[in-house]
Amino acid sequence: MLETQVLIVGAGPVGQMAALLLARQGVSSIIVERRLERMTAPKAHAVNSRTLEIFDAAGLSAESIRATGAPADQAGWVRFVSTLTGTEFGYLPYERQQDDVKNLTPFPLTNIAQPDFEALLEGQLKDCESVTLLRGADCVSVQETADEMTASITLHDGCTETVKSRYVLAADGANSRLRSALGIALEGPEDLQHNMMIHFEADLRPFIGNRPGILYFLFEPDAQGALIAYALGKTWVLMHSFDPATTSPDTFDDATCIALVEKAVGAALPDIKIKNAGPWSMCAQVAERYRQGSVFLIGDAAHRFPPTGGLGLNTGIGDAQNIAWKIAAVENGWADPRLLDTYEDERGPVAQINTERSLANAAHHIAHLSAPHRA
Repeated sequence: MLETQVLIVGAGPVGQMAALLLARQGVSSIIVERRLERMTAPKAHAVNSRTLEIFDAAGLSAESIRATGAPADQAGWVRFVSTLTGTEFGYLPYERQQDDVKNLTPFPLTNIAQPDFEALLEGQLKDCESVTLLRGADCVSVQETADEMTASITLHDGCTETVKSRYVLAADGANSRLRSALGIALEGPEDLQHNMMIHFEADLRPFIGNRPGILYFLFEPDAQGALIAYALGKTWVLMHSFDPATTSPDTFDDATCIALVEKAVGAALPDIKIKNAGPWSMCAQVAERYRQGSVFLIGDAAHRFPPTGGLGLNTGIGDAQNIAWKIAAVENGWADPRLLDTYEDERGPVAQINTERSLANAAHHIAHLSAPHRA
């Protein structure tokens, strides 16, 4: 039997940040994560000013994130190209990373691959005596009584464990099992677009020349999609659009993925290494409610955005900050439990606005991609 004040399901950046914020305010937590190791796929990369401010306010080093992330002179541009080595049609600054942003915040946006961000957070967790991280631990059920939550946990060795807590934070991602178990539906469109995410390693600096960037939108008909540069000399992702009704995800073996990447680059890549590939569906959905009893949804468990705008991870960190101080206020005795009712009131509208903005961005992008092929 394990006991804690808050059980956090999911050890992504949102779950870990929630634990760090709770610990700073004297509230204990246990994080359970069903994966034994961190995912290696880069996933999110934009950490905006508000997230960095929350990080810094928690007594952590926002500068450590900026130092680990890509420098602005490499990741400060979005480029519209036929292929990486082909015609450039235009370019835009990627968010606001220039020095004049420091008139508004000490921490301009930075680009850092999600696994690197998670590693920094986990490094901080090791110094928190009030936080326990259990990897290879699957939360299979949660039950609530009048004064406590009881969760059943299956460990990777087949053993089971019971965790008693006052609250549960569901930070278990876009396909949240806990959200589904609670019967909380998502509202909004799903399957807006299907993509194959191809994570690969290659040094593409020789092909970039004087066109560094973080995003390269590809307009070549046979290579439409986007190249995302997490590290110009090593880590990249190709987002390749496909139709699962006519093409099975299983057909994307290493040879197929290499051919697609080489089309996107416009050159042969003898040293390329495919790390992993998997299907991904664009959605624009928000949970119909953020709370059921003492269980609160945070991060992607509460909202699923299109990636156009880089708002998903950052909105989740805002969720964690909002619910963490409110739980701490109640647990430390200086706020009425009704304060917790304001979590959905405050974070739900933020998710709706960010969903609409991300969806509008996605629609504009799709329209631009299709424009050269209109009759």
